Amino acid sequence: MNHDTIIAGLAALQADGLACMACGADYLRVRVPHVQVGRSVTGSQVFACVGYCPDDVRRATGGGLR
Repeated sequence: MNHDTIIAGLAALQADGLACMACGADYLRVRVPHVQVGRSVTGSQVFACVGYCPDDVRRATGGGLR
């Protein structure tokens, strides 16, 4: 995915780059490697977990797949 790709329909933390855009892992609460995958409609960087989004991270943060 291009770093300039605009990703819409994200929750507030995801749109601010503070949570995974795929599983919702809160990067302030859970240490998981992540990479930039695009930008939100506000221009903030959007990130996703590296490799895959583990179920235990999804459960720990209350996130859901998008």
